[in-house]
Amino acid sequence: MVRKQDRVHNIRHRQPHDHGCGVNEWKRFRQSCYYISAEVMNIDDAMVECQEQGGALVSIESPIENYWIAEKLNRLPKVDNRFFWTSGFTAADKVKDNTYYWIWGDYTEVGYTNWAPGEPNDKGYVCLAVNRWNGKWSDEKCHEKFNVVCEKKVDQ
Repeated sequence: MVRKQDRVHNIRHRQPHDHGCGVNEWKRFRQSCYYISAEVMNIDDAMVECQEQGGALVSIESPIENYWIAEKLNRLPKVDNRFFWTSGFTAADKVKDNTYYWIWGDYTEVGYTNWAPGEPNDKGYVCLAVNRWNGKWSDEKCHEKFNVVCEKKVDQ
């Protein structure tokens, strides 16, 4: 004879759990959920896409987060490009003779970096993209069309 509390326990464990990310394509890692687009778009459309999905373009803040994202990107089916947009972009410091520095979409300065050799190469490229094959960063023209990585913090 099956006890009532055993049936409730079994039912509870068979239901899908969204881990705080919702029931769509978002994947959880630590305290954030990530969405990777299947479509390519420029940075402006990428920002809109992430907002419509309930998040924002990703800000990569640690080596482990960078590795996790690159590993997920590597598992995607073949796509035509190797880069994915993040929220990173350059800003000019008017006080310091227009010195440029990198900030995330929430206007916090980039701390951790994973630039590819020779990057950033300061040739008018002002948006930060991640190479899907090795997780290395590159500055790219914002009008280029790449896939998108969105992020949202998990509700506590």
